[in-house]
Amino acid sequence: MTFRRRLAVLAASSLLLAGCAVPGQPAAPGVALQSEGETVTTADLDAVAAAWEADSDGAIMPGRRAIATATLLGPGLLEVAASNDAVINEGVARTFAEAWLEFAGVEDPEPSDAVVESTENVLALYVATYADTNGTILRDAVDSLPEDVAISPRLGELSADALVASAQAAVGNAEVAGLGNYSFTAFLDVSGFESTSADWAVTEGGE
Repeated sequence: MTFRRRLAVLAASSLLLAGCAVPGQPAAPGVALQSEGETVTTADLDAVAAAWEADSDGAIMPGRRAIATATLLGPGLLEVAASNDAVINEGVARTFAEAWLEFAGVEDPEPSDAVVESTENVLALYVATYADTNGTILRDAVDSLPEDVAISPRLGELSADALVASAQAAVGNAEVAGLGNYSFTAFLDVSGFESTSADWAVTEGGE
């Protein structure tokens, strides 16, 4: 059975409920991503980064923008992957997370739930990138986001072009590094955000 066929689908994302933001406008203070009553705070993103750092003994430290990208687009891409016989579920993601941490040098890894969920979203980005090297699937993922999605200006501006360029760079980085079966690990750093020129768009922790 091929790699893609071994993946199984995640039913829903675990975005946390919070307050409302004006549709089409930047999210409220402290909110990183919000749509249809579902909210991810900046603290949530930082908690995922901290989980990776803790689980990997400091070897893996993803940036806020990359985590936000996977969190925002991963659930939709999981459904796209499933429709292409590449289903992703918690059990498979946990297996990949364990392999990932072993690759990073951790003995007998026990990935946290946050890292497992993050791995699901990263695998979705990975499959989508290799399923269509022209980037059509990734562009469609951005274009099909609900109109009421609110994104913190601290993350920057979400761009389909930036997402495709970052994902394709991950492919190149994996090839140059000779990652082979561990090529999916290069996708934790994929980001679809461009910096904004606004002087209030603080990027601390967002790179």
